[in-house]
Amino acid sequence: AIKDEMVKLFREANVLYWAGSLLQFAYDFIDHCLYCSSEPPPFDIPHLCFVDAGLAVSYVQPPPTTSHQKSKVNIPQYGYLVEELISSNFLKYIHNMDCQPMLDPDKPGYEIAKFLACTQHI
Repeated sequence: AIKDEMVKLFREANVLYWAGSLLQFAYDFIDHCLYCSSEPPPFDIPHLCFVDAGLAVSYVQPPPTTSHQKSKVNIPQYGYLVEELISSNFLKYIHNMDCQPMLDPDKPGYEIAKFLACTQHI
């Protein structure tokens, strides 16, 4: 049913919003630590961005009413999770249910996966 689907879509959009905020919080914390440190870290800090996303909803217009009746509320008909298009290949660094990197240490992107694993503890 559309109601059940909309609940799932709103939840997913909310999770994406919070994930982007938490990544920004992690970078703010890192920037603060770098500012307070007398030396730069002995490793590179990747600069990543979170995919922008939003929820698009189409509504059904209620049938016309007579002037003495209260107007009816529009009812959601369809919902869509709209995400930014990634122009390059997508690489999943960490599984949603595990904080360990999904990549082997000898694979490209492993350092980024370790960084993302670390940000979960900030």
